[in-house]
Amino acid sequence: MSLSTKEIVRNIISLHEREPGSYLSKSLAILSHRPFNMKGQEIEEIVGLMIHSGLQKYYNITAPVVSVPQNKKAADVLFDFNGTKRELDIKSYGGAERFQLSTLKLILQSIRDEFQHDGPGILSPSKKNWLIDKIDEVQPGYTLSFLSFIRNTGAIDIHGFDFESLSLRPFESLDFELRKTGKEQRVELFIQITNNSTLEISAGGNPYNRGMWINGIRGNEDMNQIYQTNFIHGIFRENVTPSNFDKDKYIFDKAKATIELIRAFYK
Repeated sequence: MSLSTKEIVRNIISLHEREPGSYLSKSLAILSHRPFNMKGQEIEEIVGLMIHSGLQKYYNITAPVVSVPQNKKAADVLFDFNGTKRELDIKSYGGAERFQLSTLKLILQSIRDEFQHDGPGILSPSKKNWLIDKIDEVQPGYTLSFLSFIRNTGAIDIHGFDFESLSLRPFESLDFELRKTGKEQRVELFIQITNNSTLEISAGGNPYNRGMWINGIRGNEDMNQIYQTNFIHGIFRENVTPSNFDKDKYIFDKAKATIELIRAFYK
């Protein structure tokens, strides 16, 4: 039986997280303190390493082929499984109340054009159907995401979840609201999907305000409600408390370890 990329990755994560020496959730807890635009590459490397070791340990592949291209034109992690090339994208949001589902790169201009002359308010049935059909054109492929909540006590709740496709059809009975936001009056669309959380589509121009997001996530209960919509699918949840964590010490200790690794290539 041929396994899907989702099945392989989920199985590796599940087995890895059960082991005493697991490092994924612990790494996510530390990296939750990193700035929005600085933790992505580190997570890609750690997940790539986990998949590489998981293919060896759980699937008996002696020489796994795994790469982390760190190239915007390629997936975040590529690996070979029994002669078939697999790929996944990774999104990681530490200490945040929202996460991105897609940049919507290929359809963002169409959304701007469709709604640029419309006033704020609830979308008409025809406009709602147009948006639902347009989002169906977006097929992100298998995406692995992580979201964390940093508590005042120092404990950090980590959520790992995934999705393979995007569709607004599960929410078509709800109101879709159009807003015009910011100085540029950018097009933004909102769907209230839980008591606290909204699914948002923003047609802004920078990484912080473009694409499809879920916003207004304040904790585990909000995430549990979002899972119940079946829009995204939970893989694991961990509560981690780093001991004696100092952000500056982490940065400099990591720099020292990196320098030692680099030096090893010149022996």
